[in-house]
Amino acid sequence: YLIKETELGKIVTKAAVHNKDDLLACNINFNVENVDCMVYTDAKWLEFILNQLISNCIKYRHHEDLEYQRCIKLSACDCGDKTELHIWDNGIGIPLQDLPKVFQKAFTGENGRIGAKSTGMGLYIVHRLCRKLGHTVDIISKQGEYTEVIIGFGKNDFVKPQ
Repeated sequence: YLIKETELGKIVTKAAVHNKDDLLACNINFNVENVDCMVYTDAKWLEFILNQLISNCIKYRHHEDLEYQRCIKLSACDCGDKTELHIWDNGIGIPLQDLPKVFQKAFTGENGRIGAKSTGMGLYIVHRLCRKLGHTVDIISKQGEYTEVIIGFGKNDFVKPQ
């Protein structure tokens, strides 16, 4: 891993461009705010993580209602000793009973069993990579309403990769 001070906005832009065809095809508004900051990370692997998370936002969207305004929002905030990147969507959400297990290897949960394309590896890999890069990753969600993934970046070049 090449962990160095990196422009978060550039990585977010690359991930947006990578997913633009699916975002357009699914009529999803993609909003980005306050990502013009520096974080300590490996740019290549963070882009991989963001692609996985955006892909999940697209995959687990509301399908049935054509009038429903689908949205993905990425925003960063200064939280004292760390910078947080929030990836939020107004998709189908994660059932409360599945939340504690979403980072487990091969866990697909209720939503994954409904959609045939789920392997249970995406969030597992995201979690492992974040830990290896010295980042934190958390998920909050309400079934039927939203999911938010929060990645925490330490504010100095002394990270604790695991």
